[in-house]
Amino acid sequence: MGLSLSSFHFGASFLTRLVSFLTLTCNQVSLRWYQSWSTYHPLVDLQAELEASISALVQLNQRSHERSLQAYLLVVRRLRNLTSEDETSLGFKELLKAVEPTSNVFHTVNMMQLELFVLFQDWEDALPCLTEAPDTRNRFLAMHASARGMFLEALVYLKTSSHASSWLARRKRKMKAIKTLQKLHGLVEQGNDDVRHYMHILMAECYVLEKNVSAAENNFKAAISIAELHGFLHDKALAHDLACAWYKAQGKDDWAFSCSLHP
Repeated sequence: MGLSLSSFHFGASFLTRLVSFLTLTCNQVSLRWYQSWSTYHPLVDLQAELEASISALVQLNQRSHERSLQAYLLVVRRLRNLTSEDETSLGFKELLKAVEPTSNVFHTVNMMQLELFVLFQDWEDALPCLTEAPDTRNRFLAMHASARGMFLEALVYLKTSSHASSWLARRKRKMKAIKTLQKLHGLVEQGNDDVRHYMHILMAECYVLEKNVSAAENNFKAAISIAELHGFLHDKALAHDLACAWYKAQGKDDWAFSCSLHP
């Protein structure tokens, strides 16, 4: 006995709803990973969950979402010293080559590469992530992910401003960072305390450029304290590392060593 037309319509409708559900679920998985990235989870646990999620996405033939999570996995494996710098760089190049430059996946991969450069304080390599894909942070719809993108952008511009080729280039980068800092301040004023530590890290780096030692130190301390309070321990570690590098650049090796003992 053949299928009736109504049965066919029911089946097509069911498949459409199923595809929509799977797409929505995969979108939520990708977004959840970026939101949870900034909060503390042991790297070994992150790797295990990532590998399980990637396996599930492969079975569902969700290639774009799988590639997004592969970018996170590259970062986690590099932070655990399971891959070399060259292997990680090649992995990112292959992911970027496999997707359209206008796609959300491209910007997710680019953002995670930017994250890694920032964590290793590789500022000059971080800069092309912004200049060659300037709308990366604008492609993230979630408030926290967008704020994270603004923070990384401003931090890179501040850290590279002193090494720019001309006075005008230095000023442009610093002004871009200050403009972003004002946006983050606006988010804090609206009650978004989860981004307050970003603001203090950026303010600390602004004062570093101005050689205002006490103000820089106070803002580094505030960033560390607030990041710990809200559970953003990756950012707490970043603030510690930035403060240590600053102390060392001033020739205060004892202070830098003391700072490194309290991550």
